[in-house]
Amino acid sequence: MKRVVLIDSTADIPEYIARDLGIEVLPVNVVLDGKTYKDGIDINIMDFYERYETYKSMHTEAIPYQDYALKFMQLTSKCEELLIVHCSDVLSENYKTALKVSEEFSSHKCKVEIIDSRSCSMGFGVAVIDAAKAFKQGKEFGSVVYNLNRVLSRTTSYLAIPTLKYLRKRKKIGGFKSLLGLTLGAKPVLGFEDGKLVVKTRLFGKQPNMILSMLDIIKEEIGSHPINLAIAHGRDLNLVNSLRGVFEQNFDCREVFRTYFGPSIGINAGPEAIGVMFYKHEK
Repeated sequence: MKRVVLIDSTADIPEYIARDLGIEVLPVNVVLDGKTYKDGIDINIMDFYERYETYKSMHTEAIPYQDYALKFMQLTSKCEELLIVHCSDVLSENYKTALKVSEEFSSHKCKVEIIDSRSCSMGFGVAVIDAAKAFKQGKEFGSVVYNLNRVLSRTTSYLAIPTLKYLRKRKKIGGFKSLLGLTLGAKPVLGFEDGKLVVKTRLFGKQPNMILSMLDIIKEEIGSHPINLAIAHGRDLNLVNSLRGVFEQNFDCREVFRTYFGPSIGINAGPEAIGVMFYKHEK
């Protein structure tokens, strides 16, 4: 039986993992100085961050309808089961496009489920990886969908933004609008509530590692539960290993993933942004 998970590139799942698990990725468009690139195809993420300050304008755009329709028709013609998971529809139009394409191209025998993750980056990437593994293990479609929603509901994201200067340069800021009222010296830590990016806390002064400054809060949230951990980052790699080490010392990390924030986050949050996303297992 041919079964596939389809996502958009805002999940930030490392390419080698997507390839190994057979996850299909539709790229969002990245517009840099008026030129359009397909995320992860026409532009390399490391090159993007290396040239970050050279761009005078940049923003991302949702997957074009025609690109989505073509991929959908290709997959439904050869698959028996198709699980589609997208970034929060508050932040992107991709989920709405998926619904429209599915409604307009329904003459197929493929079982299709479309899910709005209500999150972004590895905040839903962790759940997608789990679902793709379940497909490979031969688990029943309904069970995979149910468990995906359960993992999403038990996944927490913290996105630390060391400076607001990059956000204030952008014309298209999407789900980051709530940050515009903050003073420039504030260092917000964001999370998701009902699909929206919200400010969880504000830090001030020198914070070498904003996530570690919140460790007591994270400890209280996780307790003694095992977790699957993802660390997402921009171009600053110095804090990644220390952050991973602290989490592995303090928590039972069953899986640990490291990835770059894609342009959808990086353009607004800046190249020094860092985030942790963790799925809290049941005991």
